[in-house]
Amino acid sequence: MAGNLNEILPDPISEADEQILLDLLKRKMTVMADIAVELLRAMEREFGSRAREVVREMVNHQEFESRQDAGKPETDLRDFCAMVDKAAVGTHKWKKTEDQPQSVGYRFTRCMYAEIFRELEEPELGLIMCARDEPWVRSFNPKLAFKRTRTLMSGDDLCDNMYYVET
Repeated sequence: MAGNLNEILPDPISEADEQILLDLLKRKMTVMADIAVELLRAMEREFGSRAREVVREMVNHQEFESRQDAGKPETDLRDFCAMVDKAAVGTHKWKKTEDQPQSVGYRFTRCMYAEIFRELEEPELGLIMCARDEPWVRSFNPKLAFKRTRTLMSGDDLCDNMYYVET
């Protein structure tokens, strides 16, 4: 299962030290998430249900600036997934379920963001983060695509992310 900090550190650390670092990271992430939750709730008190509707609109309309130097889709798929692997270390646990030239699949069984937003009883707010995956991959190369049918944030037992070259 991928996701250990030792995958990116220059010198290995013990499991106990890794847990200390991950606990610290989660505490810091929780503080930031709690601010977002409190902000949303304050906006709801002031503006009513429209505040939450704006959050839902954000989920459906996220965009990233397109990368100008997109290359061959198969190469960009590999580069994008390598970036996902590095970005998820520590906060996620996963296993690759598919590793083909045209597609790479993951089964994420831990997402610290999902844990935090569910603990704060605001998974809907956390879904904004999940919704970034599809526009993020398209911004990397418009010939790449993304599919997911299950999310930890929604209470499923895993996220089944699939990144692929669109044909």
